[in-house]
Amino acid sequence: MKINSSLTRSIAVLGAAAVTIGLSSCAAETPAGSDELVEASFQLGWLPNVESMPMLVADEKGYYEEEGVDLTIEPGGPQVVADAQIVSGNVLMGALTSESLANAVEAGAPLVAVGAIYQTSPSAVVVLADSGITEPKDLEGKRLGVYETDARTYGPFFALTGVDYDKVNMVTGATDPASLVSGEVDAITGAVANQPVAIRAQGIEVNEIRLGDYGFNRWSNLLVVREDSLEDESKRAAIAGMLKATQRGLADAVADPAGAAQVVVDVFGEQLGLELESQTASAEVWAELASASTQEAGLLVVTDEGVQSQQDFFDAIGLDVQAADLFDVDFSVDTLDAN
Repeated sequence: MKINSSLTRSIAVLGAAAVTIGLSSCAAETPAGSDELVEASFQLGWLPNVESMPMLVADEKGYYEEEGVDLTIEPGGPQVVADAQIVSGNVLMGALTSESLANAVEAGAPLVAVGAIYQTSPSAVVVLADSGITEPKDLEGKRLGVYETDARTYGPFFALTGVDYDKVNMVTGATDPASLVSGEVDAITGAVANQPVAIRAQGIEVNEIRLGDYGFNRWSNLLVVREDSLEDESKRAAIAGMLKATQRGLADAVADPAGAAQVVVDVFGEQLGLELESQTASAEVWAELASASTQEAGLLVVTDEGVQSQQDFFDAIGLDVQAADLFDVDFSVDTLDAN
């Protein structure tokens, strides 16, 4: 697996703390008709784990090379801003959420998404199974552990679901599973493949209120490039190859989440303290999220219907952007196979 070596060393030293970004070639110019691989880099949205299993599996199995791309994967982290890496040209493609992409474009970034891995939102409110909390309205009068950055999300979500925001006691920062298990809070915000998995591993049952079930469907792991990269023949070919290879890696991960988890742990387990059991449990959830709403069109494929779902989401959170401007549907559909 070809991972940026300077970043791998940083991960080994810093673990889940800061990661120092290193630069690599975005895409080399390759003469037309050449059999040489096109060099390109991919920026992960966070430190490597099974959330990024499509790219990691595809790289491990040699799919990128088979699609004509010599790929370097750049691990993310708390000090890595994926959209800035793409805009600057340090990487050819990177992973963003739909909200992050919209914010970047609204600020003037020349970015466009050509694929979307998780078209079912992982965002959820997590509660203990015996809490009596079964729907958003039940959070009124309760303590909700929330990330500070989630305030923008949960205000509109509560408005959408008829929850009186002022009646929810928002406890900023209390989002660790321990806060819920100990009773410090009555609910926490999180992702269905993360906090619930960690709590169930302790033998404690939890329930999830999935935001996507209420039409609040923020996509994640969008595959994003600079708009002008699609106008460059060599870069466009590399992007197409990266999409095809990633789709193949995603298909393998969906078919065999345990195998995908094994790949991730074999490469990053020792450096990041990843455990096979928890990564396998998380991989099963991510696989379900990846395949839940994309079977007809094909894994990773962006459709007009999907773009409309993101317009509905942007409208709900008050983002004044046009979702149609953020996605290249034609390139996605024409490049990727339906499953």
